[in-house]
Amino acid sequence: MSGGPTITQQVEKTAYQNSRAPIMISNARTLLAIPALIIIDILAIIFSLLMACIMRTYILPSLLPGAFKMRLLASTLENLWWLPIILIICMAYEELYQKRLPYWKEVEKILRACTLAIVFTIAWLYLAKQSAEMSRTLVVISWATTIILIPLFRYWGKLTLIKTKIWNRPVIIVGAGKTGELITNALNREKTMGYSVIGYLDDNQSITCLPHPGTQKPIPVLGSFDDAEKIIATTGVQEVIVAAPGLPAQKLVELTNRLQPLVNNVMLIPDLFGLSMNGIEVEYFFDEQVLLLYVKNKLKSNLNRFIKRMFDLIAGSLLLVLTLPIMIIITAAIRLDSKGPAFFKQERMGQKGCQFTCYKFRTMYIEGDKILKRYLQSNPKAREEWQVFNKLKEYDPRVTRVGAILRRFSLDELPQLINVILGDMSLVGPRPYLPRERKQMGNWAPDIHVAKPGITGLWQVSGRNQIEFEGRLKLDTWYVRNWSLWLDVVLLLKTIKVVLRREGAY
Repeated sequence: MSGGPTITQQVEKTAYQNSRAPIMISNARTLLAIPALIIIDILAIIFSLLMACIMRTYILPSLLPGAFKMRLLASTLENLWWLPIILIICMAYEELYQKRLPYWKEVEKILRACTLAIVFTIAWLYLAKQSAEMSRTLVVISWATTIILIPLFRYWGKLTLIKTKIWNRPVIIVGAGKTGELITNALNREKTMGYSVIGYLDDNQSITCLPHPGTQKPIPVLGSFDDAEKIIATTGVQEVIVAAPGLPAQKLVELTNRLQPLVNNVMLIPDLFGLSMNGIEVEYFFDEQVLLLYVKNKLKSNLNRFIKRMFDLIAGSLLLVLTLPIMIIITAAIRLDSKGPAFFKQERMGQKGCQFTCYKFRTMYIEGDKILKRYLQSNPKAREEWQVFNKLKEYDPRVTRVGAILRRFSLDELPQLINVILGDMSLVGPRPYLPRERKQMGNWAPDIHVAKPGITGLWQVSGRNQIEFEGRLKLDTWYVRNWSLWLDVVLLLKTIKVVLRREGAY
């Protein structure tokens, strides 16, 4: 990069101060990462078994006196000493010690590992004819406690290891464009992965640095693509992310092949944005050196639709029973606050674009449309906001006092559980769009209408009403293309946090 600082001078600007010693120390410390992670998991498993024993010994017998025998408990603990070993082996089988994964992907793999371990345990007990001497209740409770406590122990454990520089992994991103910035933001958000971006490589000489999403300190551009070998040798980095999808295919392959022998891992961001990612299977042909991607449309599968429907029925029925007292109180409050019915019925578009009646608690005055029309005519700013978001953020004259509270905590949507039971909606899915919004949906509509609309969804946990209309369409389309039952579970859990924090609600 003529006329500017040399490569060495640029590296001096980093936290490594013209010396590979700090990174070499960091690389040495990472050798402790896997043993440390195994110790964290062992502690989590021991604590999980202890909690399971306490529940089995004290809590359940007090709830159901005489139903649980203490003799079986002692025999089970004596014969299941090997269960922690099986759990660690199953977690290694799920590559939980080999790969650094985003948090919720890691939780999914922990769930699978714990389930596999318990299934193996139960099968072995029956084959060894020890099932009569075992407390099956303790085994089941142990499974429940492990799937909760292992992710929690791992989360806090990894944050501790990051502070001690054991779990840290310095990384260089090849490409300082929009994709590189997105990857930096993602790595900063997924802190438990432990990746720390120390610099970029880019041929665009006008870019000297990019802002760090977590601190005010910028991340420097260390050189061009041609300087990759020198930069890697100088820093000692063993992780490189190639985030230059705009490069011609041949140059991208050449660049990746140049970097691969120099580091432990090269992660490649291909130019496949918008493609369904969940469940992609990779195959290849040896002779032709061709990569083959299997892209599945999971919601086209009758089995997957059946699984999603059963999940909606079971979880939806349980939620309806639990929230029924709250719904009765809300009904009374609405009737006392303003004239009109407690429930609001509206036609919405569902699966395949078919219309259905959507139930909600009434949060507006019964002449809301007239009130809105008059307000928009006299308020140009509000009219512009309505055209962009199809909603009003700061002040909506149609909303009642009780309605404002219901909207703030999303309680107005509780009656939609009835739609879930009836089969018109799902617990998780795309937003239930209005028939008048069909034209605005444009080419996104066919993808979105593959699934039933949901009470919550990706749009709900990604900003809710702060996202523009087109942004909601993109999120809904991504959800439909990448559906999985685990994604539904994650989105439901994230919805709880969003509602409690009142993020993006008004």
